[in-house]
Amino acid sequence: MILGLDPGRDKVGWALTTEKGELLLSGIVPVSDLGGFWPLLKERHLDEKALRPWILERPGRVRGERMGSVLLGNGTQARFFAESLTKWGLAFSMVDERGTTLEARSLYWRLHRPPWWQKLLPQTLWVPPRPVDDLAAWAIVLRAVSGEGPQMKI
Repeated sequence: MILGLDPGRDKVGWALTTEKGELLLSGIVPVSDLGGFWPLLKERHLDEKALRPWILERPGRVRGERMGSVLLGNGTQARFFAESLTKWGLAFSMVDERGTTLEARSLYWRLHRPPWWQKLLPQTLWVPPRPVDDLAAWAIVLRAVSGEGPQMKI
């Protein structure tokens, strides 16, 4: 599995995917909850039950599968998260995250069909009804899996 992280000031979006980038689970963790989130990653065997408080999307299933790569977006607060991941002994790669919020909106509508009336509006006006930081993390993984965008091993 691959874990994508989209760091922010108040929250971090995360997405667990297969090695091919297929979404299994995703969610958003408030920065204040990171003390409970990082230890789960350190174990490298992720359990859906342990992640339950932060899950927003669940198109796949995770049953104690082993986590492989950790990919961190290089935007807002990336330095803080890089230091935190290093402190917890988690190796990661940084990925360019420019434009992933717009990609996340598109991914949201791929997962959730828009209502019929929304299709009458231009797609640029389609705004998801929730934060999409987790789907931005998925976009980060998709970039890395497809080979698009620069990556830097840490």
